[in-house]
Amino acid sequence: MKVDNKVIYVILRNKIIGIDSILPTCVEIHGRCGYMFNFISLDYSTYKYIMEDNIVLRDAIHSIGKIELLSSDRYKSRYISKLFFIFYFVKVMFNIAVRNDYIMHSAHLHVNPFVWVRWLFKKSNIIFMEKQSFGIERAIDFTNVKNRDLKFLYNKRLTYDEISKYGIDIYSHPPLLYAGVLIGYDKRWNYFKHPTASRLKKIVLKDMRSNRYWISFIKKNAHKYIESEMPVGDFKSGNILVFIATRITRTTDINAIEEFVGALNVLFKYTHIFPLFIKLHTFSDVEFINELVNTALGKENSARYVFTKLHPAVLATRAVISVFANSGTLMKEFSEFDIPVVDLQIYEDILDR
Repeated sequence: MKVDNKVIYVILRNKIIGIDSILPTCVEIHGRCGYMFNFISLDYSTYKYIMEDNIVLRDAIHSIGKIELLSSDRYKSRYISKLFFIFYFVKVMFNIAVRNDYIMHSAHLHVNPFVWVRWLFKKSNIIFMEKQSFGIERAIDFTNVKNRDLKFLYNKRLTYDEISKYGIDIYSHPPLLYAGVLIGYDKRWNYFKHPTASRLKKIVLKDMRSNRYWISFIKKNAHKYIESEMPVGDFKSGNILVFIATRITRTTDINAIEEFVGALNVLFKYTHIFPLFIKLHTFSDVEFINELVNTALGKENSARYVFTKLHPAVLATRAVISVFANSGTLMKEFSEFDIPVVDLQIYEDILDR
């Protein structure tokens, strides 16, 4: 059942992975409940990346609401920027109190500057979310975790048996939790075990990036996104090869650079059939990677490949394989879309078979 006129204000983390984790959840909530979303970016570089460099995230945001920049460099005058910041959050507080809107965050109301004014937001209408909904869960040794590290521990996932194994007292000095609703992607999320969590509404979601409304948005728009970036070469297939470019820089270990070039050499053998989409990391050294690509593929073959910033879910709709020179969180994402994943650090010769 859809509820009209409700707005959820989402304070974004100053990392691209922050919006990438939370946006599919917001799309799903919008589809099921009709809530609109106002995304709040406190960092200009994150806002610029979304608005100028990531058409998929930008279009998805505009399909369910809007995004506002509230950083100190919103305007040329820092004084005016700060006044706008204050005015905006006064409006948010009013709408939460009067219209019964919500605010969603994954850390901000627990740290400066919001921690000092958190009580101005109606607690029952605050949604606290787990930071990451997807990716590889790296094994962590909590043997040396002390009580002073509980904020770090609460952001992770552990069973009660594991907590007992490591001898951690999670109840004596828990971190601040100011919320009325908890949303996590695994019942092991340690904030579900917080002493005050028993009085809160707790919601466990599966990875929302595989759910109905997010997938519907991706399928509806993927064709136009891919076609807008398709290399001009003549290919035998309408499908694509995907190569995930890692954080390769001029100071990267020579062995990693050689693996990177080696992966490109292997993929080049198939570019008469499939165009090659090279997805850059958010902070890739584009100039250096372009030099490596020219070395491996040759400038004369530029019609066979393209550099892309398209979302992995979009690329997965046409990919026949995803190839990684180094392991990363996107591996799990491609595999969940049933796309073969090749880690060339492990299976260096698999594409030659």
